Amino acid sequence: MNEVFVLNVRLNALEASSLAEMVSALIRGNDRSSIYKINTEFLIRALRDRDFLGVLNSSTLNISDGRGVLWAAKFLSLPFATKKLLITNNKLLMTMEAVWQMIYSGAAIVFNPKYITYPISENIPGVDALKIMLRAADKASAGVFFFGASQHDLEAATKNIQREMPKLRIGGFLNGYDFQEDSMMDPVSIINESGAKLLIVALGSPLQEYWIRDNLGKLPNVRVAVGEGGSLAFLAGTLRRAPKWAQRAGLEWLWRLFMNRSLTHQTGSRLKRVWNAVPVFIYEVVKWKIVNGATTVEND
Repeated sequence: MNEVFVLNVRLNALEASSLAEMVSALIRGNDRSSIYKINTEFLIRALRDRDFLGVLNSSTLNISDGRGVLWAAKFLSLPFATKKLLITNNKLLMTMEAVWQMIYSGAAIVFNPKYITYPISENIPGVDALKIMLRAADKASAGVFFFGASQHDLEAATKNIQREMPKLRIGGFLNGYDFQEDSMMDPVSIINESGAKLLIVALGSPLQEYWIRDNLGKLPNVRVAVGEGGSLAFLAGTLRRAPKWAQRAGLEWLWRLFMNRSLTHQTGSRLKRVWNAVPVFIYEVVKWKIVNGATTVEND
């Protein structure tokens, strides 16, 4: 399995079929594993927060969630045209070439999507990745516990999931608001009592990743803990996914900006989040390449 580093964050170059196989193996195994879904906001946060970077790089799997992540991996892997640029360290010429590479690789997101499918061949959106993992648990006859999101979203999402996967064993759920407001509540005990092997943690980032880091060792039954984000709100119908044409064109972020309200656990306005996830992200990726050069793909 190939590993790719984007802004120092390790990403696993997984296809959906490979993810299903790996999650099935992890659920049946004896170790405790963590899985995070990496989008451009994660990469920017990790660039500025070494603690968060350490959490992401200590995970078992990091899934690419968003065309922007695929673009960054492709752009950073493009070599500079001549070795002379690197030897002379000519920053002006390197900047000019990096900007040109950014323009044509960025345009490919819409006009030639296959171009950005190396070194990471596939983007696995959060909702799709969640369903893949739930089906893996269903196939393994393993229980699932949902921790986080609102009570409404948990009830509606689990009802819809159970309708789609009637044999899936849902061991229980606990909303994230009760957990944060009631200091006497012990989610670890509740999760342990459920006997679930797959734990879906939807507390919002970075709280969910830190919670998994701090508590996974206290959950002897759990084999896979997943930092989920907002997928349960989509499955509940609280938020609407972008149409297929927008997903194919890499414009799902624009759809979310105008069509969906912000979740209450998210910080900052949606406009500010998109600003950080798109223009700021592009700037930081281009700057990174000019300073550090092209990246290489590592075979695991």
